[in-house]
Amino acid sequence: ISVTGVQTCALPISLDMLRRGGSAVDGAIAAAAVLAVVEPMATGVGGDAFCLIATGKGVEGYNGSGRAPAALAMDRFAGSGLARIPVDSAHAVTIPGAVDCWMALLERHGKLDRAAVLAPAIDYALNGFAVTPRIAYEWNASTAKLSACGFTAAHFLPGGRAPRAGEVFRNPALGATLQRIAAHGRAGFYEGDVAADMTASLNSLGGTHSVRDFAKHTGSWVTPVSSTYRGVEVFEIPPNGQGVTTLLLLNILENFDLGALAPFGPERFHLEGEASRLAYMERDRCIADPDNATVDVAHFTDKAFAKKLAQSIDPKRAGAGVTTARKGDTTYLCVADENGMMVSFINSIYHGFGSGLSSEKTGVLFQNRGHGFRLDEKHPNAL
Repeated sequence: ISVTGVQTCALPISLDMLRRGGSAVDGAIAAAAVLAVVEPMATGVGGDAFCLIATGKGVEGYNGSGRAPAALAMDRFAGSGLARIPVDSAHAVTIPGAVDCWMALLERHGKLDRAAVLAPAIDYALNGFAVTPRIAYEWNASTAKLSACGFTAAHFLPGGRAPRAGEVFRNPALGATLQRIAAHGRAGFYEGDVAADMTASLNSLGGTHSVRDFAKHTGSWVTPVSSTYRGVEVFEIPPNGQGVTTLLLLNILENFDLGALAPFGPERFHLEGEASRLAYMERDRCIADPDNATVDVAHFTDKAFAKKLAQSIDPKRAGAGVTTARKGDTTYLCVADENGMMVSFINSIYHGFGSGLSSEKTGVLFQNRGHGFRLDEKHPNAL
């Protein structure tokens, strides 16, 4: 089991699920749910999830990302001069897809009852957890963002400040939301009181969301896109996600003898930086929602195309062109069980603490993945 978050409590939780006869999926969802409580700056039930599952029959994927609210139209931004939706706007809040992803994975591959899988996360939310130094640092650094929304401040700034290292933090409202999910599955989140409060809260913050947007949401099982890097097969979730960028990046780097370069030397960093720039530029040019645009990703796995890009790299000089690559964080985990099932899992709220906006009564902090839409009618990723 591997978790890239900064809290270690998810590791024994996942191991416990395996010891109790659970599958790798049970272990992954239990860990993801715990991280959704203890790392609110990076993940949460108000975010999205993406998963790859390797079984004896092959590799399958689940795209657990949410859509923009149906009433949010491009003309709302006419004359604004904006190229992107602001990161702290309710318009950047897409319907959270993580809970749907959890439930879909448990239904297909889980062995344990969902209440058992979610029990540790519920316990941490209701009874609290000790905040680690790194999480305390991240939390304090985001005080201004969390203070901007009264709902968020009420849930995440107890006593008007971020919790300090070693202090116990509780989010009973989120605990109650998780209890509803444990009892009622996806309906406990996307319907009923929880969905009603999320909708009302977002509307009060300027959003156009509706209870129908939540009720209609569903993620999708997808066929992963794959390529090879020096004989190793690599899988990614297809668009609307940006994972295929990794495949293009690896295909570019395959044209260079990186092993002959010092691992931390400037020559290797230069090649990796230039390859990343080229791959990100291609991502920005064409990745979009395939339900609303023509998205052809064949060239992301085309070795000849990658070789052409590699030949454009000058080993002595930075190339032209800019990308929207940014500093970021999220949570990632992978779990393998004794039956050979392997799970590669991302659960994210996009920017640190997402949009900074929360639901009033549920303790749900919302992502801001809608910031990625372009406010340009001609762009394939237009809102």
